Amino acid sequence: MARAWLCAFAQAKAVSMAEVEAWIDSNLDSIPEGIKSMPRPDLCQRLISIQNCIRLPVAPTPIQEKEDNQADIPHARFQRTDQWRPVYSWLESLDKDEVVKSKDIIDWLTENPEVQEQLCSRHSRYHLMHYIKKCHMKILKRKDKRKGSQQTDKPASQKGLQQSEKPVSLKVNKDVVMKQPTRPVVHLSNNAIDLPKDSDAYLAKQKEALQKYEIGSHGGDGDGVQPLSKIAIHRAVYELHENASVKTLPLVLGTKGEDFQWIDVKFESPKPSDDDWIAVFSPANFNSSTCPATDIMEEAPYICSAPIKYKFANDSNTDYAKTGKANLKFRLINQREDFSFALFSGGLSNPKLVAVSNSISFANPKAPLYPRLAQGRSWNEMSVTWTSGYDINEAVPFVEWGFKGRPQIQSPAGTLTFGRNSMCGTPARTFGWRDPGFIHTSFLMDLWPNSKYSYKLGHMLHNGTIIWSKTYYFKSSPYPGQNSLQRVVIFGDMGKAERDGSNEYSNYQPGSLNTTDQIIKDLDNIDIVFHIGDISYANGYISQWDQFTAQVEPIASTLPYMIASGNHERDVPGSGSFYDGNDSGGECGVLAENMFYVPAENRAKFWYSTKFGMFHFCIADSEHDWREGSEQYKFIEKCLASADRQKQPWLIFAAHRVLGYSSSYWKDGSFGEPMGRESLQKLWQKYKVDIAFFGHVHNYERTCPIYQNQCMNSEKSHYSGTVNGTIHVVVGGGGSHLTKFGETEPTWSIYRDVDFGFVKLTSFNHSWLLFEYKKSSDGNVYDSFTISRDYRDVLACVYDGCEPTTLAS
Repeated sequence: MARAWLCAFAQAKAVSMAEVEAWIDSNLDSIPEGIKSMPRPDLCQRLISIQNCIRLPVAPTPIQEKEDNQADIPHARFQRTDQWRPVYSWLESLDKDEVVKSKDIIDWLTENPEVQEQLCSRHSRYHLMHYIKKCHMKILKRKDKRKGSQQTDKPASQKGLQQSEKPVSLKVNKDVVMKQPTRPVVHLSNNAIDLPKDSDAYLAKQKEALQKYEIGSHGGDGDGVQPLSKIAIHRAVYELHENASVKTLPLVLGTKGEDFQWIDVKFESPKPSDDDWIAVFSPANFNSSTCPATDIMEEAPYICSAPIKYKFANDSNTDYAKTGKANLKFRLINQREDFSFALFSGGLSNPKLVAVSNSISFANPKAPLYPRLAQGRSWNEMSVTWTSGYDINEAVPFVEWGFKGRPQIQSPAGTLTFGRNSMCGTPARTFGWRDPGFIHTSFLMDLWPNSKYSYKLGHMLHNGTIIWSKTYYFKSSPYPGQNSLQRVVIFGDMGKAERDGSNEYSNYQPGSLNTTDQIIKDLDNIDIVFHIGDISYANGYISQWDQFTAQVEPIASTLPYMIASGNHERDVPGSGSFYDGNDSGGECGVLAENMFYVPAENRAKFWYSTKFGMFHFCIADSEHDWREGSEQYKFIEKCLASADRQKQPWLIFAAHRVLGYSSSYWKDGSFGEPMGRESLQKLWQKYKVDIAFFGHVHNYERTCPIYQNQCMNSEKSHYSGTVNGTIHVVVGGGGSHLTKFGETEPTWSIYRDVDFGFVKLTSFNHSWLLFEYKKSSDGNVYDSFTISRDYRDVLACVYDGCEPTTLAS
């Protein structure tokens, strides 16, 4: 349908609603049923967004070209509509080396009321200021990059062409077939095939294609840049040298059923440099023959996929630049495909492929791996999700489970996967794409409360042979209201890190492994885990989801691992996310929604409720609209109202972004997402929410019981009696780069810590709850408080008029 639409309106111009309606009516029979059933306004908006995405800027005149040697196309988050083009033009005209001030933005908007009216109709003033500053930061960053490249180097595209014209003597291992360097291929759409190659339209499209790749392979600002995005893989050229080599051992991995193995990589180069680096690619064949065919005109690079990790050649070999010989150790996990190692020179910004290793692979690359448990839709149901290389047509997936020493039950599993076209943008759809394998989910039902079960994953081949995983164990959930010891761990923004010390996540999630390992150490004293958003920080590099599920496997295979949606899972411009960023790198929620199960009514809308013994959890999706009157607002109120405080005295709210209070927002004068607090705090107060948890801000902070910016209780370490305010906790220090607090410290902020850590809640019975903040570095408690109350305090009922506690209590 999109192709037919683009053919009908190929020109870069605005399309009226009447034109959209007319086109739909004339093509109604050919529109797929799933799209045809959409409400007509939604369908019209979808088609208009497609048209907006393909619009090009007006071609500059020769005079303009002379004045501005390289005009930028707006960053992806601002290409959604033409509303942003005046903003971008204004920012480009500023002769400043620092980010534009809020006052200057306000003055400019005041002078341009039409632009202000259009933008404020879609964004709050707070978010609009934030987006404009982010846009200006991108512009300044590109200007600096252009200045540096003009002073030190030729354009990368020219280098690539020069390299491709030189004869190269190739000496490559037979296991990895590398394509001979050729002039970059240009793919043309049917309605652009006849464009003269020296025409302005042709050159504009060619330039747009190159910038598309650059946007896809460069992302992030300041500390915590996604390390894979630092690699300018679209600029890679071949300089294979007959005297350079990369060798790896062993050749076959996991011969004893292991899902990971350490690899020894030996390499040498005749022209060593401290900028040389070793990359791990999977699949092993990563040349341009793997580049996807496209319908639009693009300048195809030599390499179309990012590595899954990398190290610099001198990482543990300080003499490498002198000797040209070194070795490194890498830890590989089973990711369903073979692997190869490549030696690059030229650093990350101008990579030149010097040598490629032999390919290596796991003995059974398709093995079922990395199970993730989650609460089902009812308290006595557990879901098991795992990943394998087996399609449903090749093998039937199931779970064999039961009490240890008793007859086992076999439960079938559903299977799904998705393709590159399911991604919403770069880099997920370009250099970051990697096949996710097949994802299976089974439901283990009618569990007995607080009981230990064993389970293993199976795939039955057509010949009757069964491929088994190892055996895992879990303890089922307590009965709703069951009066037993119950322990909950909550954190956000953990991400992943490499145990082999790869630079792949050197400064992005430095605390991730510490948090993971501390939870693993205390596994016997935890019953359920909540990871409230910013899960893997893959940011469009799909291989990282396997890395993350492998890292948390000891936790997620043993305890329910419940997640919430964050900006790094969901946000893509024009995809329906509430915020207009591209923090997910084009994933638009697809990976998170499929890699992990949550008991939501609609997986694309990541809000849900779950009951666990004496706890009632309401998990919101901060990346969808939560304002009063929205669908999610209605869910939140229904979830809070449905809590039976006799059975579940502890009512917990959680979301990724700070919809409540955080003093890290002091520069914006909001201390959180202002619309969230305005919309939701009356619900928290009405239904007497005990604690509201948030991530997004990478530190730890606890408030007093608060309502409308006022502390409702002067206590700091023990709370009892009637619930008169909700305690807000930011627990975003799970592992990602830390966020410093500002100069302002509000009176409602009780404890603040710029460090990695997590929260543990322990419910001893219906009237006593212990809260502990633990640092990931040592697992010790650094902040704590207790709550003691009777359910009558929550209900605020007259003592003689309260219903008695239930049998479950």
